[in-house]
Amino acid sequence: MRPGNLLRPIAALLIAAAVNPAGAAVRDSANHDQTEGLTLFDTAAGERIDVEQDRQSAPPVNAPEELVKRIQKGLADQGFYLGPITGRMDRKTEDAIRAYQASAELPVDGRPTAQLAMDLETGGKVGQLLNRLEEVRGASVKAARDALLAHPETRHLLNESAQPDAQPRDNAACMAEPEPRCLLLEAAASARDIDKPELRDWALGEILVSQAKAGLAKDALATTRRIHDPRLVMVALRDIAKAQAVGNRNDEAQAAAAIIPDAQLRAEAYAAIAEVQASRGKAELAVATAELARPLLDALPKMLPRVELHTRLATALHQTGRPHLAAAHMSKARRLVDAITVHKEKDAAQRHIATAYAAQGDSAKALDVLKNVQNGSDDVPILIAAATGQARSGAIDQALITAEGIEAVRYRALVLARIATLQAEAGNLAQARESLDKAREAAGNIRFPFAKAYAFSRVALAANEMSIGPTPDNALLKRAIDYAHLISDPRLKAQVLWTMADARARGGDAQGAADIQDAANSATRDILSPFSRVWMLCDIAEERAGQAETAGSWQVFKQAMDEAKTIKNPWGRSRALARVASTMTVLADRTVQTRN
Repeated sequence: MRPGNLLRPIAALLIAAAVNPAGAAVRDSANHDQTEGLTLFDTAAGERIDVEQDRQSAPPVNAPEELVKRIQKGLADQGFYLGPITGRMDRKTEDAIRAYQASAELPVDGRPTAQLAMDLETGGKVGQLLNRLEEVRGASVKAARDALLAHPETRHLLNESAQPDAQPRDNAACMAEPEPRCLLLEAAASARDIDKPELRDWALGEILVSQAKAGLAKDALATTRRIHDPRLVMVALRDIAKAQAVGNRNDEAQAAAAIIPDAQLRAEAYAAIAEVQASRGKAELAVATAELARPLLDALPKMLPRVELHTRLATALHQTGRPHLAAAHMSKARRLVDAITVHKEKDAAQRHIATAYAAQGDSAKALDVLKNVQNGSDDVPILIAAATGQARSGAIDQALITAEGIEAVRYRALVLARIATLQAEAGNLAQARESLDKAREAAGNIRFPFAKAYAFSRVALAANEMSIGPTPDNALLKRAIDYAHLISDPRLKAQVLWTMADARARGGDAQGAADIQDAANSATRDILSPFSRVWMLCDIAEERAGQAETAGSWQVFKQAMDEAKTIKNPWGRSRALARVASTMTVLADRTVQTRN
């Protein structure tokens, strides 16, 4: 634990969750090293502490009976204390406290405090959550393995004799026949070699989310213990909650959110879950989740986060077909804005209001709110959403006026490309081509390289989408390919070409898909970083899985896996292996869903 960290109490509360009851418990008397009456414990860092010597220098401690009972129970739940719950502070209890403190990398003093009791209780909740995720996921592991083994293209990815709780395999075996657990163990091993603590914590946070997604409770607990920055643990818990919602495990999602100590992050987790549920058509669940977030918002001390979260919940609830609930959140957000006195914060809050109105399809209100805000680049997402909403509702002329009002050409190109697509979907092909030409012109005038590349990527995707139909428009297809080749960023170019090829295949243009796929493969080889290739290929694999393209998704996964094997840098390797493990979990789940 880094000295001077003002968040240490929260760190203790969260890192305490990392104790592995099966492997990190205090050793019993048969396993203690006894050296001339001094009791020694191994710490997580491989150091040893002399508890007898430390005890001799510490003054005696008196603590209330109820507090000691809470501590004894927490220590027992996590495997550190094997005695009775008496409420009396004795030698066994003190030894257990010291062992726990050493394991959690906290100052070792053996003292029973209220903070320690809270650490242990919250740690127990994290452990229960992860064990619950493991139980839920364990119920579908056999079905997932059977589905993978049933396909020739995926059979080689699994070791048929391996069991989910098998001991870690060696590196070569894991790389030859990968499974999520061994990949994540390899990722965790690579993370140990990352020199910078903040980068190591970042990688461990990603590993933790992947482990929780795969239902690997014990491994996730061990990873939690290694993360020193408590903020990253809380962010990981938030991401776990969202991942469970994406996986349709709604009870587990809410359980993960419920134990986040920070009220704002807990509210953000509930908002993220509600958004996922609303987008999946689970209206009742989204409404219930939004209700869990509401009292948290009322208690937040800062108004700007409250405004943002109210508007996010309003948009999710609007999507569920509950306009009255959405309106209630919007009304509360607007009252909060009126109470904000700091000009900069007030502008930011107004932008949240306008963005929400635009997302809910009320472009007029969005633009009206925006009149009260000083113009700037922060207004662009609102204008894009408003123009898109206008185009979607058929008000194309108004949408084009809104788009032309966006001063920055890099953003104007994006919204014009989107308008072109919507015009084509409505059958207005001539107008769609005009809008596409305007988007291409705007993209060509962008000065910054990546912004220019991104604009061309949207223009290329729009042209490709417009060219797909019962009779493919080959001229427009050629333009789409030409636009894609104007993308200067190698990874973005490759991903766009992959997406275009897949879109054509789904649209029935096999030859066009094959031609673009050749270009996509060539662009992929041009990406210098194998880590970037892994990330892009995992994106494509998950996108294909979402389209129920089982064989194609596993084919791309194998490419990602082959790339991950080549990475030697600890930072890149740990994150790449965590990503392929996460993708493998997603693909296994989708394979089972498709077969069912």
